[in-house]
Amino acid sequence: MDSRIAEFREPEAPPVEDVRPERVEDILRRDAIAASDTLLISTENRLGTAPVDASRYYSPEFFKLEIERMWPCVWQYAAWSYDIPDPGDVAVYRNAGRSVLVVRQKDKSIKAFANSCLHRGRELCTDAVQHKDELKCPYHGFTWSIDGSLKWVPCQWDFPNVKPDTHKLPEIRCEEWNGFVFINFKNDASSLATYMGKMVEQWESVDSWNFHKRYRLVSVIRPIAVNWKACMDAFIEVLHAFESHTHTRTGGGDVQTQYDIWEDEPHFSRMHTPMGVASPHCVPRPTPQETVDSWVGGFAAELSGHPDTTLREGETPREAMQRLASFVYKQRMGVDLSAEPVSLLVDPIQYTLFPNFGPWSSLGAPIVYRFLPGEDADHCIFETQVFLPFEGERPPSGRTVVVNPGESLASVPELGGLGLILQQDVENLEAMQQGMKASLTNRLTLSEYQEVRIRHYHQTLDKYLSGELSNHTIK
Repeated sequence: MDSRIAEFREPEAPPVEDVRPERVEDILRRDAIAASDTLLISTENRLGTAPVDASRYYSPEFFKLEIERMWPCVWQYAAWSYDIPDPGDVAVYRNAGRSVLVVRQKDKSIKAFANSCLHRGRELCTDAVQHKDELKCPYHGFTWSIDGSLKWVPCQWDFPNVKPDTHKLPEIRCEEWNGFVFINFKNDASSLATYMGKMVEQWESVDSWNFHKRYRLVSVIRPIAVNWKACMDAFIEVLHAFESHTHTRTGGGDVQTQYDIWEDEPHFSRMHTPMGVASPHCVPRPTPQETVDSWVGGFAAELSGHPDTTLREGETPREAMQRLASFVYKQRMGVDLSAEPVSLLVDPIQYTLFPNFGPWSSLGAPIVYRFLPGEDADHCIFETQVFLPFEGERPPSGRTVVVNPGESLASVPELGGLGLILQQDVENLEAMQQGMKASLTNRLTLSEYQEVRIRHYHQTLDKYLSGELSNHTIK
């Protein structure tokens, strides 16, 4: 007998977890500096346990329905307004086969236009962000002013049908929230604020969540061979963290994450992960000092080994992390956050606005996600933007980096400790797409609570595809 077979021994399963861990609200109420009232709300809603059809992630027909029935009807994050601060500044937004110009006007307002010459259809602008004194087609020279009005036509004698009143650039609905510019292709769409619902009130009730007081440090773009929804799924739940991000186990309460959906709010949801609380999966239990050291190693590496990271007498890990985080942010950014709660400084708190916009309100993960479909159901673009607070004059927006397959997100210095976590997630995704196609049951099993945000946005998507939601019907 082969000795290698004789030596095989299957490991024992971990202990059964049949009791839900302590809830986030209870953790927050013990914090020395109170969390904002909106974080103390816990909806505890459920949407059942029915399986999800895996083909919605790879079916060409389903992908086509999304392009035809959902994307033209929804508000989409198209540009960061501070990337285009001056009249004539232009951002190009491409998604789902469409291309849009977002243009700062002379009066400082913003307009959006179809990025297509009305002569032969060439994109008027191609760079992601640029300055234009006029919108001139590089092909034949047809020219429009930055307000979309027709300015000049070559050989006007040969275009008797081209007039200023017939050939304005088609304008697209455009609104701004919190520094983010959104577009919508439906002229009769409800307002952005109506679409966002309670999310606006929740977000704006906390002054430190104001992104007008933050600047964009970096945008990181990663093309991935995975469906855009499967990509987004990976970033709106934390159930995966213990297995996917082993180095974070002792520093954060992964399966203690709170998930909130509202029955009357189809377009947004949120989650809140408490840090300074070790994962309930951890056996044996780490010491409080090990919990602090884990967070320091991942998110405040410059303090590794520093005596100030030692817990003080009577100090909890969350209290130590509030103290250390405020010190680190002062050193890094010159911003005094010592009076802010630990929930702002270290807890990851994420909202998702349907269909693909994921802003994090806290500094525990000071980022914004955007998930864009690729050319087919098997590809997408995953974008991560980092936004940091500042004092005094606004810093200029940072660079945009494309991290191609085979390169690591951990190599982007602006991502800090988040780079490794994002890379670990990405390494699961292409295998996720292939695995769903390999399934014999073609069914995905979602947890009732921890993956409720996934089920929630899929139900909203189905309502758009069926015509039950078309945006202009929203009250």
